[in-house]
Amino acid sequence: MDNLVNEVRAARRDLDLVIEEIRAVSGYEDFLAPPTFADITGVAAEQPLVYLAAAEPGGLALVVRGDEVEHIDLPELALEAVQDRSGTFLEAYDRYRRRPDDADEARAWSSALDEITAWLWPAAMGPVVDRFGAPAPDAGGAADAEPPGMVIVPGGMLGLLPLHAAWTPDDRTATGRRYALDLQPISYAPNARSLAAARSVAVLSTGERLLAVDNPQPQPPGTRLLTETTAEVACAAARFRAAGRQSVTLSGAEATLERVSHELANADVVHFACHGSALLDSPLDSSLSLAHGEALTLRALLGMRLQARLAVLSACESSRPGTDLPDEVVSLPAGLLQAGVAGVVATLWGVDDLAAAMVMVEFYRCWQWSGLTPAQALRRAQLWVRDSTNEEKFSLWERAEIWAAPWLPPPARELAAQVMMRPDWEARDDAPLSAWSAFVHVGA
Repeated sequence: MDNLVNEVRAARRDLDLVIEEIRAVSGYEDFLAPPTFADITGVAAEQPLVYLAAAEPGGLALVVRGDEVEHIDLPELALEAVQDRSGTFLEAYDRYRRRPDDADEARAWSSALDEITAWLWPAAMGPVVDRFGAPAPDAGGAADAEPPGMVIVPGGMLGLLPLHAAWTPDDRTATGRRYALDLQPISYAPNARSLAAARSVAVLSTGERLLAVDNPQPQPPGTRLLTETTAEVACAAARFRAAGRQSVTLSGAEATLERVSHELANADVVHFACHGSALLDSPLDSSLSLAHGEALTLRALLGMRLQARLAVLSACESSRPGTDLPDEVVSLPAGLLQAGVAGVVATLWGVDDLAAAMVMVEFYRCWQWSGLTPAQALRRAQLWVRDSTNEEKFSLWERAEIWAAPWLPPPARELAAQVMMRPDWEARDDAPLSAWSAFVHVGA
């Protein structure tokens, strides 16, 4: 455990050097500069900011609404407790990631995920969401009934944890649990200044052009095969096609670095269905894997000066927890925000391909066809995938296929056939945390 903490501390020192390197680049002089109180209150006037920090003897949360700041003591969020529990959680995932077909490692990972999210409720998120007077989990309904949500700015190792998935027992719900995400849409941000910049980009984005990158090939030997990416990409493109907007899909061998970089310059929405990697010793070389062994690095993204409403990084552990990502600022989502993308949907760990496709299909239906914000749409998708039975999933997709619903294009209709093969139609096979809670929204 001490080795893990020491690795994170060493990575923090390396990160400081990287930040200095980035600030030396023209136009990035204020990269991750500490925000002023005016920066914070200006951002929090639109949506509450929640700063979470572990400390000794206990941690704290600062809930900022406009110029009002509420202090919440979190006695269980002691620094040592966060380090110990985070270390156990991350080590369990790393063991599972190395041996994903080992049933014992899969059970250990699932147990570690359950345990840390159960602890995060009393230690951090329960006292926070209680301050919001949130609606009941099944209050849902129309888009205008969505709660306003919150943006969490996590400190230290808390940035590696699925805070939105913190839970407490509740026998009134379909799963017997009440999660933080049930009560509020939850987004994340590196700091207030980056969030303000992201919101400015969101206002200016026209949403006229989609770039989708679908399962670049060939990939290096031993790389996990992605099987459901075509369904995701088709759903991403459906609304653009229906509205007469432009949509470019680069699949397989077409998804080269040259072509992707060229199309990125004019894209308003980007969907990457591919693998990714994060490098501790050279964080600016963290990357998305493209065709023929090429990669789109964080260093390259920072030099592109994009202006896009949303980037979706699916099925590639794009915001994976681990000691090689000690801070969000060296992750691909935060790099995309800095490059000029307003919001990013990414994953904290590798997700089963079918579960990822389900979340993405419902996300695009809620965002592009229902008028929700990306954070609201992601929340709605995650809750539906989690709480619906196998029969309810099949029924929705079967009706959509019969009526040729435009939000469910032909490649995505295969999902119904796969769910139909599940033995227990009354079961909620996608209720486990590992299936739905990996997805996070960063930015605006």
